[in-house]
Amino acid sequence: MKRLCVATFASLLLLGTTLAQANPRGAAHVESMFRTIDTNRDGVITIAESHVAIEAEFRKHDLDKDGLWSYAEVRKQQLDAGASQLPPDLQAKVIAGVFAGYDVDGDRRITLANYRQVQTAFLLQADFDKDGQVTLREARQLHGVDAP
Repeated sequence: MKRLCVATFASLLLLGTTLAQANPRGAAHVESMFRTIDTNRDGVITIAESHVAIEAEFRKHDLDKDGLWSYAEVRKQQLDAGASQLPPDLQAKVIAGVFAGYDVDGDRRITLANYRQVQTAFLLQADFDKDGQVTLREARQLHGVDAP
């Protein structure tokens, strides 16, 4: 099964879809993503841990290594992450929505700072107790999935 990347979480959010709704095995995906980001395996994702994962994901999809995501790079990332299975009109909307969502300052460039800002805000949506970190339970709650 293909692992959904951090950017795909956000693209699903932009479409108004949770990961659990997008995949019948959503709980397993949430847990997998949680375990990937919780690098010290203490059961919580801190902002610092998320920034490491966010930077790695950004660099992975910065194909020309210029420190920016172009529209073409976002398009490729989204198609590789599963948007290729959508009808062409929906593909275009997803890709445009993801690009616009990360281009927080509207300059048609997505920097690591832009990406980090959006991804950190997304992570903190799951911080229901407002303690600055996210537990697996909170991540599951955000996506509306029960424990496996």
